[in-house]
Amino acid sequence: MISRRTFRIFIILAGLSFGGVILTQLIWMRNAYSEKKEEFNRQLTLALQEVVRDILQYNTTKTIPANPVTQLTENYYAVMVNDLIDPAVLDHFIQKEFLRFHIDEDYAYSIYDCSNRQLVYGGYYQHNLQVESKDTYKFPPVKADNYYFTMYFPNIKLGLFSDMGLWVYLSLLVFLLLSFFTYSFLVITKQKRLSEIQRDFINNMAHEIRTPLTTIGLSATGIDQSISPENSKVKIYTGIIKEESEKLKLQLEKILSLEEGVELKKEWLDPNELVKNCVDRFVLLRSVQTDQFSSNLCNENIELNLDPMHFSQICSNLLDNAIKYSLDKVKIEVISKVKDDFYLLSVSDKGQGISANYQKKIFDRFFRVPFGNNHQVKGFGIGLYYVKQMVKAHGGKVWVESKVGEGSTFFISLPIQ
Repeated sequence: MISRRTFRIFIILAGLSFGGVILTQLIWMRNAYSEKKEEFNRQLTLALQEVVRDILQYNTTKTIPANPVTQLTENYYAVMVNDLIDPAVLDHFIQKEFLRFHIDEDYAYSIYDCSNRQLVYGGYYQHNLQVESKDTYKFPPVKADNYYFTMYFPNIKLGLFSDMGLWVYLSLLVFLLLSFFTYSFLVITKQKRLSEIQRDFINNMAHEIRTPLTTIGLSATGIDQSISPENSKVKIYTGIIKEESEKLKLQLEKILSLEEGVELKKEWLDPNELVKNCVDRFVLLRSVQTDQFSSNLCNENIELNLDPMHFSQICSNLLDNAIKYSLDKVKIEVISKVKDDFYLLSVSDKGQGISANYQKKIFDRFFRVPFGNNHQVKGFGIGLYYVKQMVKAHGGKVWVESKVGEGSTFFISLPIQ
């Protein structure tokens, strides 16, 4: 499980990554917009210069003013002609040159009337076609007392962004992905917090329950020692109390081992001896008939570095599942052998089997194979998860082979060091 410190580092790195992506995208967008704007200004300047040249040629004027185009604001331009300007002629040449230079922005223009010394509105154009404008534009005058006209582009920013279609699409895609990952990150953070609350609750509950269970077991032992041998029923009841309290303690130990992590106390042991003890205990406690239980343990003299308590619990879980899920067809077989420097242990039953859809999931925590709306066998769904984690802690592997209606075989493979 990820530690809190690691998770905080992950949060910081994720935040820096998201911020870096957003900042980079904004810089790219700004640079792309600036390049698009510069390109538009360059094309517009060339087009307006050609308009001036066309007008002067139409007027048979040979003198052309130097640098006739002046950009007053981002979307407002003044164009010096220094000669008479016929509105119809100007209108014709603007449309001509704009088509030539592929300028398709909405614009309005005005012409300076020297006699009245004011700008006269010339018209509003969309896609080089004159239309009625819903707005009345007031063109600010230019400090010049000669013939000139002005051009105003009211939607230049929107037009430039629309020309950046690919960049806008990529930006929206990036922001959409970032929004999705941010939402996912928030969900993960919430789930982790809930998981921590759940883990703390389970740990506290398990610790609180373990003490009274120990007290119950000791009390049952004290009662058993203090009663007379003739009182056999009380001895039976105290034996049941001790046995059931031990079962609950083992379940709690599993939960604590899985939630808090486990420190294995390994010893060099013969694994077959531990398996044999588990088998003998199950045959005795479960009253299994001789023809229902068979074991075939290898004769090799081997020792593995094992934690005896946890390895015994691994065997006990597999044997317990084999008996429980056999239902009315109890036929258990335990086999061990040495193969390719690995100790291989298998536990087989002839029970109901496991569907291929669930064979990988059965080792997940709290997962139980569904049987309609109920479970035919009671349990918590942590037994096989515990087996997997403990086998993994010993450096081994666990897997299952099963067919529905024919039974299951669980395999454990541990390396011989």
